[in-house]
Amino acid sequence: MRLRDTPETGSEEILNRWASVFNGVSIISNRRTPPHRDGSSRPHWYDMLVTLGRYRDCNLELPGLGITLEYGSGTVVGILGNVLEHAVPKFEGDRVCYAYFMRNNVHEWAKVPAGDWMGTKYYE
Repeated sequence: MRLRDTPETGSEEILNRWASVFNGVSIISNRRTPPHRDGSSRPHWYDMLVTLGRYRDCNLELPGLGITLEYGSGTVVGILGNVLEHAVPKFEGDRVCYAYFMRNNVHEWAKVPAGDWMGTKYYE
């Protein structure tokens, strides 16, 4: 509602069609990703990574956990990007990754409560 009430944020038509719980998306095309954490969100917020294309020999690495995952076309991964260091060091071919995320500063600006870790108190 705050975005719709602030004309400089964009067209109301676009805002009415934004059908995502995420407030941002990055489109990463044919790029390797060095090990990093996403520092602009909150530790308990998940990012959604969707990878597509005609490529091979691609892995999603989680160095802090010592885990390497096969990251083939059509893979969708939910990750705590603020907490877990992650990387895509190499691949061969054409690849695009849609990285959906939430930014804490957007929640603060819009005065939207950020929520907290899920716990059993929600089920009592």
